[in-house]
Amino acid sequence: VITSCQRVNVAANSLISLVITVRYTRGYSMMAAKLAVSVFGSHSGSRIPITIHHGLLGSGLNWRSLADKMAKMLNRMVYVLDARNHGHSPHAPQMTYDLMSRDTVSFLQREGLERSVLIGHSMGGKTAMSVALRHPEMVEKLVVVDVSPRTSVGKGEVEDLVRVLRQLDVSVLRSRSEADFRLREQIPDLFLRQFLLTNLVTDAESDRLRWRVNLAAVEENLPAMRGFPHFQSAFHGEALFVGGENSNYISSDDLPAIERLFPKALVKHVPGAGHWVHYEKPEEFIKLAVDFIESTN
Repeated sequence: VITSCQRVNVAANSLISLVITVRYTRGYSMMAAKLAVSVFGSHSGSRIPITIHHGLLGSGLNWRSLADKMAKMLNRMVYVLDARNHGHSPHAPQMTYDLMSRDTVSFLQREGLERSVLIGHSMGGKTAMSVALRHPEMVEKLVVVDVSPRTSVGKGEVEDLVRVLRQLDVSVLRSRSEADFRLREQIPDLFLRQFLLTNLVTDAESDRLRWRVNLAAVEENLPAMRGFPHFQSAFHGEALFVGGENSNYISSDDLPAIERLFPKALVKHVPGAGHWVHYEKPEEFIKLAVDFIESTN
């Protein structure tokens, strides 16, 4: 869930987008989105890879610089996924954490990855938690960034942002800067506008601007994105929850739910950071994540 944003650097990477049918070992089949992926690092023997999940209205490209740095520091492959309806991944009418966790499982199975370290911010954190709780055997360690396994705070804020974006007729605009000018009054935060406008791209066929993110599906599924599925069983692997000191997405009220579902969890708050911990304090975040991933308990 978006409340504020720091400057987001994006760059192009090769991405793939298809849809496949996947069968799962627990006895059901489901149409899963074949997620677009950016890959960093090189194959390094037996070192378990890292899979990163971005937040709502973002894309995998938002994690590019951090993923590249982590791949080099840890000598591991790092896969950064675009969630369904985001980035270069397929559009679909439904977005639930059940479906999105299946998308991730589909990716891991397709790549032949028996286990992975999962990292996720906000919506992506809830997706990563859902994978860990449904398929603990596939998760080596879990890093959750500024979100808890409960209904998220900030009701109405994202709805307002999505409504503003949908009301903007981008097909008649000539540039991203013109869109930025049109949004200034309703979205005064410059960095938030820049973040949202990373979703504005030029259509190859019409040569007109369009939203790459599926705003209609996002708006329709916002209640599900704010919530979190109910789980009876816990993830007994190692988990790290990284919150921002100035954010209320991981508060003392959330600790019982974290402890119930993730009994081995460590909870850390980064001083001076808000909801966008990894953008606002990238060095501090990387140190916490790297130390945790490399630790042997």
